[in-house]
Amino acid sequence: MMLKNSIVSFVFALFGTIFYAHAQGNVLFFEEYIDFSIDSNYFSINGIYSFQNTNVRAVNQQIMFPFAEDASKIDSIRIINLYSGKNIDFIRRGNFIHFTVYLPIDDTVDVNIFYRQKTAAENKYIIRSTQSWGKPLQTAVYTLTAEKNIKIKSFSYSPDTVKESDDKILYTWKKYDFMPEYDFEIILDE
Repeated sequence: MMLKNSIVSFVFALFGTIFYAHAQGNVLFFEEYIDFSIDSNYFSINGIYSFQNTNVRAVNQQIMFPFAEDASKIDSIRIINLYSGKNIDFIRRGNFIHFTVYLPIDDTVDVNIFYRQKTAAENKYIIRSTQSWGKPLQTAVYTLTAEKNIKIKSFSYSPDTVKESDDKILYTWKKYDFMPEYDFEIILDE
């Protein structure tokens, strides 16, 4: 049964990727702003993702959003279309979710995605999936708020700035014309 589920997930992911790649000619994923936070319990992600429809007709764009682990282990997923202000339904499949975003003719739509997962020794956020869109992000801004008791060993990308307060540390990354070569990782010192 587990093999059958794996095969079904693989076929769905393959079909979804083909559909996803076909539709991308008219839809651009051009920027993201993500606030990460980490404490002893959770690694949380709260992002705004911007899409542009360059087509002469409205589009219902299917989005496949990957996770670093099985989607069943992801907690508190919330997706909101900031253009309409409405929640977006999604379906969990393997290590991703998929959902559909309506994009009006020659317009942009911002989508807010929030979720969290248990804090681990290696905390990963998938950004290499940007490559599947075929173009770099015009702008990518990431912040990480970490409690001071969290000892960070390394990052996959060096932060641009680090600011400390009494009980937290704020790390910031700003990227332009950004095509990620590897995923965003926070490795903790145990």
